Amino acid sequence: MKEFNHIPNSIYNGQTPPRVDTIDGMRHYIIGEEKFPSITSILNRQMDTEGLDAWRERVGKDVANHICRSAMNRGNIFHKICENYLSNNCVCKFENHLLEFGMFEQARPSLERINDIFAIEFPMVSRELKMGGTADIIAKFDGIDSIIDLKSSTRPKELPYCEKFFLQETAYSIMFEELTSRPIGQLVTIIANEKGTVQVLIKNRDDFTQELKQIIAQYQKGRMLV
Repeated sequence: MKEFNHIPNSIYNGQTPPRVDTIDGMRHYIIGEEKFPSITSILNRQMDTEGLDAWRERVGKDVANHICRSAMNRGNIFHKICENYLSNNCVCKFENHLLEFGMFEQARPSLERINDIFAIEFPMVSRELKMGGTADIIAKFDGIDSIIDLKSSTRPKELPYCEKFFLQETAYSIMFEELTSRPIGQLVTIIANEKGTVQVLIKNRDDFTQELKQIIAQYQKGRMLV
């Protein structure tokens, strides 16, 4: 088992990190009296859902809800296994989760390209973007500072369906730079799927910053009109 190096951080310097709460059905990150909507919630609301809606109509509401719950459960367990591994904890307690543990084993070589871990499951906000979020991993990937996101899927993802991931990671990068004055340009998405393969998608945040800000502006404009 690889021993991962962790870099101590003191970003909040004893202050309480943002807490998470659900307000009017949307996750928010809260600091004092300030409330920041979740970037994940914003992207889910603002990006085109026509294909998803058509799928729900085709398979029926009950089947769609069951599939979505199963996928969420799979993703949560996969995340927990990976986070424990990266935290240098034993993952043997997860071995009875055959599907998720098998996906972890497939992803392990990709996870071992990570080192000098700054944070895992790190909540942040951006006053510039007026949003919050939780980055899966902030660390070096192949020796380069990166925002790293872990995903699970039924089958390999086509690139157009991954754009939301890149926008999400771009937001985390901007939040992190606002907190630390330390820019991180590399975005890494590790996607393990039930077919037994793993995708490692590496992007640059500058390719998505403008689109992200446009989506946020559309969301804020719509909210003000309500």
